[in-house]
Amino acid sequence: MYDDGRVFLVAGYWAKLKKAFSAASVYVIADTATVASSLAKRCMPQFQPAGVMSLAEVRRYVNYMNRIAAGDEACLMQEGVAFGDDGRLPAERVFVVVGFSKTHAPDRNPVVNFVAARSEAEAAVLQQGAMPSLSVSGVVDLARLTELLYRMERVATGEVPALKEHGVIR
Repeated sequence: MYDDGRVFLVAGYWAKLKKAFSAASVYVIADTATVASSLAKRCMPQFQPAGVMSLAEVRRYVNYMNRIAAGDEACLMQEGVAFGDDGRLPAERVFVVVGFSKTHAPDRNPVVNFVAARSEAEAAVLQQGAMPSLSVSGVVDLARLTELLYRMERVATGEVPALKEHGVIR
C-alpha cells in the first residue's frame, strides 16, 4: 500500500476540447504534489493541471466534515439548514469550499473553509458573502468527497491504476 501523502488526484482540463467536455482528473503516485502535477502533464501533453489533492488531505477533510455533520465542530451555516432527527446534518449539506484570496498572488496556498448549506451554489455564495476577497474555485459535499476517499484508497492499495513516478516505493 502506498503512503497517504503519495497518492494524488490531479484535476485539470484538456486544452483542445470545448469547455463542456474539458474537465478531467487522473490519479498519480508520486513523492510530492508538484511532481504529481508535472507527471500528469508530461504523460498527457494536452492535459492542463489545475489542482492537486493528496489522499491524506481528502482523509483529513472527510474526518473534519464528519465531525461537523455530527455537531461536534462548528462551521458557517446557511439559515434553514437543520440537523436531522438522528442529530446529524445530511452528508449532502456539508461542503468544503476551496478558493484563493483575490488579494494575494495566485501561487499561494488555497483557502479551505467548511460550510453547511442546501446546495453547492449556495455554499459558494454564503462563503463569498462571509469572505468577499475569496475567489471560489471548487465546492464539494461530504457524500461526494467520501466517494473520492474510497476511490483514492483503492489507488493506494493498487486496485485502481494510476500514473506512477519512477522509483516510488510502496
